[in-house]
Amino acid sequence: MIYYFGYKNQVIYMARLPAETLKTIFSLQQQLLEEIDEARAVEFVLLEQFGETEATIPELDELQSIRERADSYYSRFYVILRRIYDARPVASRDTLELLARYINEADATIEAVQASIQDIKRNWNLP
Repeated sequence: MIYYFGYKNQVIYMARLPAETLKTIFSLQQQLLEEIDEARAVEFVLLEQFGETEATIPELDELQSIRERADSYYSRFYVILRRIYDARPVASRDTLELLARYINEADATIEAVQASIQDIKRNWNLP
C-alpha cells in the first residue's frame, strides 16, 4: 500500500506495510525484549545465588549471548522498518524479502532463546 502526502506543493510517496505485518513485527519485538529481560533476570539470580565461578561462567556467557541475539533482531526490525518507510514509492523486493526472512528467523530465535533460558534455570534449580 502506498500513501501520498502533500507538502508545499510536492507529493511525497511513502511505502507502507499492512497492519497485520506491523502487528507481527511489534509482537516479535515485544517478545525479544521480554527474553532480554528474562535472560538478565536469570543472570542476576545466578550471580546472587552462586557467584561467578568456573561452574557458572558458561551459563553466564550463554545468557549474555542470548541477550545479544535477541537485541540483534530487535535492532534489525527497527532498521528495516525505517528503510521500508523511507522508500519511495515502494520498498524494494529485496528489502521486503529481507523483512520476511527476519520475521522467520526472529520467531525461531525466540523459541531457541526460551529453551536455552529454561535449560539454564532447570540446571541450577532457579524459579
